[in-house]
Amino acid sequence: MRNLTRKQLWAALLTAATLFAMTGCSGIGGDTNSTSYTESTIGIVDTTEEYSSETPFLYIKNDDGTIAISGYTGSDAVLEVPATVDGFQVTAIGDHAFEANWDLEEVTLPEGITYIGESAFMDCGSLRSVNIPETVGTIRRAAFASCSVLDNVTVPAGVKVIMEEAFSGCASMKNLTVVSDSVVYENWGLDSEMMPELVITCSDSSQIAAWAAENGFATAALS
Repeated sequence: MRNLTRKQLWAALLTAATLFAMTGCSGIGGDTNSTSYTESTIGIVDTTEEYSSETPFLYIKNDDGTIAISGYTGSDAVLEVPATVDGFQVTAIGDHAFEANWDLEEVTLPEGITYIGESAFMDCGSLRSVNIPETVGTIRRAAFASCSVLDNVTVPAGVKVIMEEAFSGCASMKNLTVVSDSVVYENWGLDSEMMPELVITCSDSSQIAAWAAENGFATAALS
């Protein structure tokens, strides 16, 4: 089992920062300090045994027999995360899995991923491109925080929850496409002064369109 002290420290710091920032604001529901990887499994990454394999991916096992990627030991700039590792289906990107990996420039995630964990790609300062599969339902807090050159993200219709600070510090963001009509803005970290070129592409009738209009962001209609 790998030493996870750094992950625990980051989780504690993020919790403290979020509680400070969200004081007096409405919550997002549920315990944001635990990570749900499947509909039937709720686990906390930094108290779960981590496995290595012949691939550069580390993972933890879910109760339903699937796995969550919990770390990466490679150095590829263009990375395709596999749909299976050691014969197990990958259904989540775990908390801090790729955090501060400056080698990463492009990441392709497989269909079947349902969760992108807390700070999963935080501080990936070279990350320009990431796809979010149609199967994803939840993007947890600070998932892409401080990805300073990430400029274009599409959030598919299946995503129902995007947690706080998900895109905080993404100063190069120029287009954020939100396909879902119902996903609600929950302090994602979008800043019109830091992101002056940001255009939010969404349905005119969506929740995010109403939020964007109220907060001075340019919008474009989904084609």
